[in-house]
Order: sequence, then C-alpha cells, then structure tokens
Amino acid sequence: MDERFQAVLAEMHRQVDAGLRPSIQVTVDWRGERVFEAAYGDGATPKSLYLMWSTTKPFVAIALLQLVEEGRVELKERVAHYLPEFGQRGKETATLAHVLSHRGGFPDNTPELRRNLFRVMRDWKTALEYIYEMEAAWEPGTDRGYHAITGWFVLGELVQRLDDRPLAESLRARVLDPLGIAPGAFSLGEPERLSTAPMRVHTSGTRGAPGEAEAAFWNDPATHAAVIPGAGGISCSGEVVKLYRTLLDGGRGPNGQLLSAEMIRVATSPHVVGIRDRTFLRDIPWGLGFHLKHVISSLDDCGESATPGTFGHGGHFLVNTAWADPGKDLAVCILSNGLSEPRAGIRAVCALSQSVHDVVDRSSRPA
Repeated sequence: MDERFQAVLAEMHRQVDAGLRPSIQVTVDWRGERVFEAAYGDGATPKSLYLMWSTTKPFVAIALLQLVEEGRVELKERVAHYLPEFGQRGKETATLAHVLSHRGGFPDNTPELRRNLFRVMRDWKTALEYIYEMEAAWEPGTDRGYHAITGWFVLGELVQRLDDRPLAESLRARVLDPLGIAPGAFSLGEPERLSTAPMRVHTSGTRGAPGEAEAAFWNDPATHAAVIPGAGGISCSGEVVKLYRTLLDGGRGPNGQLLSAEMIRVATSPHVVGIRDRTFLRDIPWGLGFHLKHVISSLDDCGESATPGTFGHGGHFLVNTAWADPGKDLAVCILSNGLSEPRAGIRAVCALSQSVHDVVDRSSRPA
C-alpha cells in the first residue's frame, strides 16, 4: 500500500467500527499502478469475494457492445428484431440503446414488480417469460427509469442468442479472459469455479434497510448458482478494477482488446440526462451500461471531486461501486457485504470515494 493512502484505510475503519458495514474491500489503481488494496472487518481479506449486485452490469454490457462492434447487432435496432417474443405490450419499439440506458419502458421499480421478480429471477426461462409479458410503463425512448433486473435479462438473452453460447461462457471468453481476471475470482452463475465462497451478506436492521429475508436470498447457494445478469456477479475489488483500468487504457486488456477506444467513448458519453429518473426520482446521467458523474454531487458514488467524464456503476443502492475517472487516470472499486438504509449507504460510499480523491488531489499538487 502506498503510504499516502492511509486516509482511505482510516475511512474504511471508521465505517466498519461505526457499524455502517460488516466489512469493506477497496482497490485503487492510479496511473496504471495498484497503489491501494485492502480489506477491513468481519474476516475480510483483499482476496475475499463479494456479491457485486449491479456492479455486474458493465460486464454484460461490454459483451453486447463487442457484438455491436462485430456488426452482429445494432444499437438503434429494435430489441424485438432479435427477440421477437419481447415485442409486445407496448415494448415493440424499444431499441438496444434504450435498454442499455434505462429508457426501455419496463423497469422493475414498484414493490409488486420487485416481489414478482424475486420469485422468478433464479430461473432464466421463467424470468424472461415474465419480462416479455410486462406492460410498458411508457413509450420506449420517451422517458427513463432504472431497470435494475428486467432490462438485463433481455440484454443477457441477446448476448446468448447472438453469440450462440451460454451467457457465463460468453462473458468468460469475451470479457474475463481479455481482462486477465483470475479463474477462481469471478462468477455469474458458476459458484463452483470460485476459489472460496463469497462473504455472507448482512443487513443493518435499521429502519429503511432491507430485511433479513433479502439477506437470506442473496446468501442462498441457489442464488449464487443462478444467472442473474443485472445483479448476480461475485468477485473481489482487485479483479473488478481491472475492467476500469482497461477502459482507461483505450480498451487494451492484458490478454487482448476488450473494446475499441471509439466504442468506449460511445458507451461512456451521456445518452440521457436532464430527465428525472422514475426509479431514483432524480437526474442520474446514463451512458450505455454505465452511469456517469451525477448532477447532484453529494449523491455521487464516484466522489464529489470526480472530473467530468467519470463513469462506473454502483451496486444495491450503493453498497458497492466501481468507477473510472479519466481526468485523473484513476480506477477504483469498493465492495461490501452490508445492506443498509439507502441514504446511509450512499453517504458511506461517497465518503470512501472522496477519500481516494483527496489523496490523489493532494499528491497531484505542485510542491
């Protein structure tokens, strides 16, 4: 650990000791160097594995964007052109770009939809059938609202059909292998490949926090074995950060090209901004599979001091996050296993990200 980053470790200790999280794991890559990698609390080590939740989404998005670059699918084409079963109940005009930027019109953003999806999302076929039958909440492309689970089953099915192999296999070949991610350090529905079981998920039990039933769902081996493309990844921060370092390096991974520099620019540029998100009830700018530096800096999981162009993705209403700041050549991943009341979780992740910026900014000033 670079001694300058002791303040990040101190913030991790503060949050765990205050009971905000059972454990926290953080990796920082600055200018291509692994300057900080640490874990604290609840038996955690830098190699411990965590549920990623929505931090999984960019891995799936990149596999689909590769297929776009190969000319096998088009961002402006309707999803129903490739998945005819999807084209019903007002969803007929949704394009790939709409779904990747949460404009598809079929978000799972009500308690009823969320309960129904939790009942079926461990079964791929049943989950897809449920989503195909959903009524659109708005005409695709005319509004936006975070599609936490629904859109990602559709995107995952697109990858499977176009690539003619299971999603987990496609991700290994297209994303994990080029990134040099260790075979035992990432799973999407393949827990038998992992070097160790993931850290158990706990809930704070405070008002507004998810209940014990949800923690039990995420701890269930059946959940780990399910392919849940928007939320089911398992990994550690040191492996996840490789994705963001590669994107900062123009898509050049240790074992091959992940995406072209031009496709990275397209994916991490604003595709929707200035519209109140129906799920989050605030304006959160979206690229394609990535959220961008927020309009409201105090809610920004990439830190208030992030420069314009910063992109990434949080997990479970900011238990986890991973992001890249091109202006600082900085890639960060923060993982935890504690579900909390969302506002407390947001503040905690923001503080950790900002602690990284504080060190980087101080260290970058002329002497």
